[in-house]
Amino acid sequence: MQYSIKTMAKNKKVVITGIAPITANGIGKDELWNNLLEKKYVVKKIPERFEKTYRFKSKHYVPFPEISLQDYGYNVKYNGLMEEPSKLAVIGAKMALIDSGFEIKDNKLLKPAEFSNASVILGIGMSSLKSAFNSFANHIIGKNADILEEIGIATGFNRMIIPSVMPNAASSWISILFGINGPNYTINTACSSGAYAIGEAFQKIRDGYFDIIITGGVECLKDDTGTIMRGFDVLGTLTKSDDGRPMPFSNKRSGFLFSEGSGCILILEEYEKAIKRGANIYAEIIGFEANSDAYNIVQMESSGKQVKKLIKKILANIKPDYINTHGTGTILNDMIEYKIIREIFGDKKNQPLTNSTKGNLGHSIGSSGAVEIAVTALSVKNSKVHANLADDMFDNMNLAHETIDMDINYALSLSYGFGGHNSAILLKKIVTI
Repeated sequence: MQYSIKTMAKNKKVVITGIAPITANGIGKDELWNNLLEKKYVVKKIPERFEKTYRFKSKHYVPFPEISLQDYGYNVKYNGLMEEPSKLAVIGAKMALIDSGFEIKDNKLLKPAEFSNASVILGIGMSSLKSAFNSFANHIIGKNADILEEIGIATGFNRMIIPSVMPNAASSWISILFGINGPNYTINTACSSGAYAIGEAFQKIRDGYFDIIITGGVECLKDDTGTIMRGFDVLGTLTKSDDGRPMPFSNKRSGFLFSEGSGCILILEEYEKAIKRGANIYAEIIGFEANSDAYNIVQMESSGKQVKKLIKKILANIKPDYINTHGTGTILNDMIEYKIIREIFGDKKNQPLTNSTKGNLGHSIGSSGAVEIAVTALSVKNSKVHANLADDMFDNMNLAHETIDMDINYALSLSYGFGGHNSAILLKKIVTI
């Protein structure tokens, strides 16, 4: 991948000017934000068909958000060409661009010249496996409709299976539909994919490669048989609570709440250009750091030494007012994260206010980091922190028990992923005149 040398001018300021989450708990920043503040969450019991051949230990999940391309002005023909991650991407991109103040008519940018130096960088964890499963079953079983119906598979091999399930399809469709000629690509670092994508987008604008980047994360883990959820269940990572609540940083925690998916698209811009066009700014991104545990394919390294190194490096001499943690609700990860916060900041009275958005929304792997960065930016902008949805919380940890009003000058969002991927993004309140 090549970039023009003459465009490089490091240390440009980077700001978030558009936010568009798509979750079961709210579509669009206003609906999601209000529901978080009101401590609402959406959870369903797993259907009987999931347990035909396997008994789940975790009995609850978060459903995939109800979205329709037609409701957002897209032609019905795209339904057969796009899988859910791509639908999340193009719907989210349109919402984020409008939120950022760009004019769109008939799904076209009215001033495409504003995007002459633009890019698309998305995070995605697992792409869409549902169609892959369906096409595999149809290929193996053939046209025996009775067997396909018995196992919950639609009849018919999808002739668009390859371009549909390509991980890069989500970013490509944004490029195609909005005429973005700069590089478009996806990043996969499991549960931290969305955070890594936003971090890379930040670096590309800071270093002068681009003026504006459409970024974020998308994920669909939905399938009609429960196969994907079973994959997490057999690892012992999912919550076993009676009501499905994962309860991060609680002594009652037992695992994360499986989400069938979500998406969140953000618009990142170079500060001067955003100011010039009168954009609404949520927060400035002032730092991104990433490293690897180099330890285990699914477990965090128990001492948390790489995460500590990461946090200390990104903060330097800054003490954040608020931390949006990775906070999955798993036995091991929450305790490691708790010990890291204690070691860096000390006792509760010296710690930043802390919560976990996954306690409200569940864990949707590749998109979770992006959703959490958006929530962190909304917290900075609105001077509010949503409650940590748990009881019997850890002692000596400065957790938000209720929605709290507070001035936030610096906020840190943390995201980790299977494979040992660690990331941190630091946000700063920005005041425009």
